[in-house]
Amino acid sequence: MAQPFAGLRVIDFTQVLAGPYSTYQLASLGADVIKLEHPKGGDQGRGLLTPTPESAAAGMSALSSAVNSGKRSLALDLKHPAAQAIVDRLATGADVLVENYKAGTMDKLGFGQARMRALNPKLIYCSISGFGQSGPRSNAAAYDPVIQAAAGIMSVTGFPETGPVKVGFWVCDMTTGMNAAFAIASALLRRTHTGQGDYIDVSMLDTAVSLMSPMAGLPLNYDVDPVMTGNGAPGSGGPSSVFKTACGTLTIAAVTPHQFAAMAREVGRGDLAEDERFTTSPARIANADAYREAMTAAFAKDTAANWERRLNRIGVPASKNKEVRELATDPQLTHRGMFQPLPPPQGIKGEFHAINLGFKLDYDGPGVQSPPPLVGQHSEEILAEAGFSEARIQALRAAGVI
Repeated sequence: MAQPFAGLRVIDFTQVLAGPYSTYQLASLGADVIKLEHPKGGDQGRGLLTPTPESAAAGMSALSSAVNSGKRSLALDLKHPAAQAIVDRLATGADVLVENYKAGTMDKLGFGQARMRALNPKLIYCSISGFGQSGPRSNAAAYDPVIQAAAGIMSVTGFPETGPVKVGFWVCDMTTGMNAAFAIASALLRRTHTGQGDYIDVSMLDTAVSLMSPMAGLPLNYDVDPVMTGNGAPGSGGPSSVFKTACGTLTIAAVTPHQFAAMAREVGRGDLAEDERFTTSPARIANADAYREAMTAAFAKDTAANWERRLNRIGVPASKNKEVRELATDPQLTHRGMFQPLPPPQGIKGEFHAINLGFKLDYDGPGVQSPPPLVGQHSEEILAEAGFSEARIQALRAAGVI
């Protein structure tokens, strides 16, 4: 059987992370994603997070290679007058167009949604931006940390004594990419019923606030301000936290009274489950110092790995705090096929793996079939498919258009 998006063509104007991750998901489900990037240097993301000189020279950064497998690259100078005819022809035969320039940029280039959808009324046109296509901040530039701050994420992340801390990776970029892919899938489904294309306006800030729904709802609906809880879960009163062990650190989420009592017994402190200072969340919050002192002493008697096994066995959610390097050999992730081996692209020595999507289908997917492309690796192939003659393609190359 074919993958869900097999036969769909996506024109990908996106750069860096949120946009490329959205189209990576479409490619992982079978779409033919044509990545448009500037002939000189390509996607800005190719120069970000370059761990070796070889990867930097090839434009194969860790950031770019993580979100561009399964795509084809067309190197195209969008500001060149001859680019218009190329984009028009590609858009006419496409199902989806995705861009993440600042609001208004695509209109200035001549590739705005009104014009592209007039050429192809069935086109799904998706714009991804920091603050959306309308509103007082629509023209403001944005990167992930700024969105974390604007969405209130940093106001509840960290410890009260040290102040706001951002999440340690690009959480707003990645979730915005997921949100955009879901929106595109929704529009494609709608098109099967109506035959109409659609315009999708995806905002990083909107996405981040939607992720914050439980926190955002506190002042909005209850007139209560959320606070920083460090490594504890909001409202847990201590059982959900991080503890040092004899080797490594351990994160525990003993949320229910049953889990709390089971944890206390397993660590040799069953008395805590009967102690009125700790039997309820409010009581544990009021006696947080005494509670943490007792539990820290208990967890110091074994390793994080052993505590993980012991607590999981009795139904208490817990995990050793793993280094990112350890994920590649994690038995659960290996079983789930999260790391897909592919031929290594230029600039990466040894093995290469695409990181798979976070779900499984019974039939054909998700998964990509090719490593991330070099800048312009498929330019001639794509233009030939679009009907350009060999002579015309060579003329475009000589003029620096491709």
